[in-house]
Parts: sequence; structure tokens; C-alpha cells
Amino acid sequence: MKIVNATANFVNKYLIYIMILLMIVSYFFPQPFLWIPAQTTNLLSIIMFCMGMTLNLDAFKMVVIQPKAFILGIIFQFTISPLVAFGLANLFGLSSGLIIGFVLLGSVSGGTASNVMTFIGKGDVALTVSLTTVSTLLATVVTPLLTLVLAGSYTNISFMQMLLSVLQMVLVPIILGVIVHKLIEKHIERFTKTFVLVSSVSILLIVAGTVSNNGAVIVQSGLIVILLVTLHNLIGYGAGYGVSRLLGVSSKQAKSIMFQLGMKNTGLAISLANAHFATIPTAVIPAAVGMVIHQITGPILASLSAKHEGGKEYESKSKRVFT
Repeated sequence: MKIVNATANFVNKYLIYIMILLMIVSYFFPQPFLWIPAQTTNLLSIIMFCMGMTLNLDAFKMVVIQPKAFILGIIFQFTISPLVAFGLANLFGLSSGLIIGFVLLGSVSGGTASNVMTFIGKGDVALTVSLTTVSTLLATVVTPLLTLVLAGSYTNISFMQMLLSVLQMVLVPIILGVIVHKLIEKHIERFTKTFVLVSSVSILLIVAGTVSNNGAVIVQSGLIVILLVTLHNLIGYGAGYGVSRLLGVSSKQAKSIMFQLGMKNTGLAISLANAHFATIPTAVIPAAVGMVIHQITGPILASLSAKHEGGKEYESKSKRVFT
């Protein structure tokens, strides 16, 4: 277990660098990675199973303890994020395939990485865990519905087929994970780092497979997609924090909502693009780019947020000392 834990720590610490390296390698040498896209759904299911293995009733406690912040966080995820994504894609005249991709990116739930960034950024971790858990469960219905409403005019979309696939990829693995967690609850702590490592490797494989299969299309899409994905990401952070504060949510809670809106479940968006829009190669690009962008901006913002919080704590202590 020591080797597994050490490996997990290494992968988590250098995840973004490993991801970028894998992207470069899979772009120039795609052949060894071409088997992965067909397994994207299975890889996402593994990630969701690992998520389920870490859940207990505490993951839902903020629904009762802080209902206002929780409800706002859920509403913002499935309104602000998809509408901004749809608006940006149309405002800049992107192709229908890219518009579909942006809708998918904006309509999925918050990613599990937001939990880690909230912890680093000194936000309300309990709130973000609750938001991630419940929004992921809600995404089984809400994401297909939003995709149909916002992107249905660009291609034929079967709500039921998408719903069933999300249930298969997300809900069923999470439920199985929760059941297994209950069965081995006394020993669960021993395997926590293993779950993290398996999830990280699955994410890296999804990235490598996506680039190997769509590298040329991603490059052809150019700088505009990278800029718009980054803009969508930054607007998510800004709106999540700013609007929450305007509505009376505390700073720590607003940080949780901020990371939820900024860091999306790009693995789910990529899986849905591969499963339902395989004939539209550009549909996978926004989520593929987002997976990298989020891993860059998230740690930067978390670090700045932590320093700001530390500065406020120092100022508060100073006032107590000198008054």
C-alpha cells in the first residue's frame, strides 16, 4: 500500500504536467492510444464508482445545514454555466458541432476536482462535497434535458438515449460504490488513496484517448476555442463567487460555489460527445480543452484564494492584538 499511496501522491501533485505530456505524446504518436475512446464510458464509470466509494451521509448534510448556499449552488450550475457556454459559442459564430460541445461542457455537473480546489482555497469543503454529489446525481436527468433544449436545433438528439447512457455512466456506478463502501466501511480509509489513483489514471487515459482520436480537429479549431473555453471557465468562477456574495452567501461558501461553476465534469461531457455525437468530431473539443484549462486555472485560483484568506486572518489577528 505504501507504493500505491506514494504513486497517488505523485500523480496528484504533478497531474497537470503528466496530462500535458500525455497530450503531446498521444498527438504525435496516436496509435498506442486509439483503443481508449471506445472505453471512455467505462473509464468514466470507474471514476464515478470511486466517487461512490468515498460517499457517506455527510455528503448530503449541507442540504439541511446550509440550504440557501446549497440551492443557489445547484441552480447556478444548471443555469449560468450552460447559458454562458451557449451564449459564447453563438456570439462568436462557432460551428454547430462546437456549439453542441460547449453546451455539453456547460450542462454537466461540477467536477470532483472542485472539492480539492475548495479545500486548498479555504472554502467550505462540506458544501462543495454536497454540491458535487447532488449535482452529479441530478445531471443524469438535467444534462440530457439541457442538451436537448439548447442544442436540439443543431442535430437530432434523443433525450431517452442520452438519459439512459448517463444513468449507466454515472448513477449506477455511484450507487454500486456506495453499496461497496457500506460493505467494507471499517477498512475504507486504507483504500482512499487507491481510489484517488484509479480516478486520476482514468482521467489521464480519457485525455490521451481524446487527443489521439481528435488531435488534428482540436488543432484545426485554433486559438478561438481555447480562448472561449478559458473565458467560460473564468466567467464561471466570477459569477459563482460574485453573484453568491450579492445574494448574501458567506465568503467561504461563495468559494465553494465558485469552484463548482468553474471546474466542470469534463469527463462526462467527453463521454457524452463520444457516445452520442461520434459523427460530429468537433463536439468533443470544448470538453477536451476544458479538461486541461480547468486543471491549470483551478490550482492558480485556489492558491490566490488561500493567500487572500490568510491575509484576512492575519489582519484580523493584528486588529485583536493592537486594539
